[in-house]
Amino acid sequence: MTLLAGTGHTAFSTLPVIAQVAKEQGIRPSRPLSISVVASQIAITASPISAAVVFFSGILEPFGVDYLTLLAICIPATLCACMVGAIVANVMGCELQDDPIYQQRLAQGLISQQQGKTQEIAPSAKLATAIFISAIVCVILYATLISDSVALITDPNLSRNDAIMVFMLTAAAAIVTFTRIDASKISEASTFKSGMSACVCVLGVAWLGDTLVAGHIDEIKDVAAELLQQYPWLLALTLFLASMLLYSQGATTTALMPAALAIGVAPMTAIASFAAVSALFVLPTYPTLLAAVEMDDTGSTRIGRWVFNHPFFIPGVVTISTSVLLGFVFGELLLG
Repeated sequence: MTLLAGTGHTAFSTLPVIAQVAKEQGIRPSRPLSISVVASQIAITASPISAAVVFFSGILEPFGVDYLTLLAICIPATLCACMVGAIVANVMGCELQDDPIYQQRLAQGLISQQQGKTQEIAPSAKLATAIFISAIVCVILYATLISDSVALITDPNLSRNDAIMVFMLTAAAAIVTFTRIDASKISEASTFKSGMSACVCVLGVAWLGDTLVAGHIDEIKDVAAELLQQYPWLLALTLFLASMLLYSQGATTTALMPAALAIGVAPMTAIASFAAVSALFVLPTYPTLLAAVEMDDTGSTRIGRWVFNHPFFIPGVVTISTSVLLGFVFGELLLG
């Protein structure tokens, strides 16, 4: 979804489903949720229509690397890396039934239980699912049409993120209208409550973090550029550290990649290191990360006492590190 839509915000529509299905199957929700969030971020560096890829491909052209070659390296590298990250995430943490916080929340009645229950699927479920999938397809098509690489729609009235909200709200209205479900029960659903809690976190913590970083954006760029000037071999690490503060793959790419190429960093090194601009999961303030935490009522997806000890960190670092390594491998095959 991220690869086709060019934004990781598409993950919002699937996170509550992932959390609910994992819980019903007795799987620790933090495992699939953590790698899902990481995958939605790193896929930006492989999306044909993302701002980061479009900009990066533009500055690579003078060095003899075209748009398709960049994608031919980034897509398999990030996809394989996500699979490695998924394997790592699958062994992290104790089993759900052995988690003391889960047991505590279960005893307090804070967890909605559907295990062992036969849930009747409403006849309108297929129609509702079809409408939802249609909305996703519309998002992907719109994002493609307004992208710089396709540009069939120039100067669009709606940005990509705004379009996602419009299409999804329209889909919600269509589902209520055509399936004739009882709209009063929507607010009672566990996924709705989790989603509203996530909205509060996004508007609070994420906004606060973004405001703090935005106030010191020039200093962050200057320090990163100076470090890269002295130690060009630290490109991947520099991109990693910068992106965790800039909260944007596009902003990190725009700020540092031209400087890296200007000081003589090899194009293959820059391409292999490209995935490192996706370290948005390090600080637990990014919207999709916070949403995953709030949508898991088992408490398994939680932020630790030391801030960085959350379930997204290790799978994320493994995924980015693997992608960088594979980037050199695929880069050597295509550019060597």
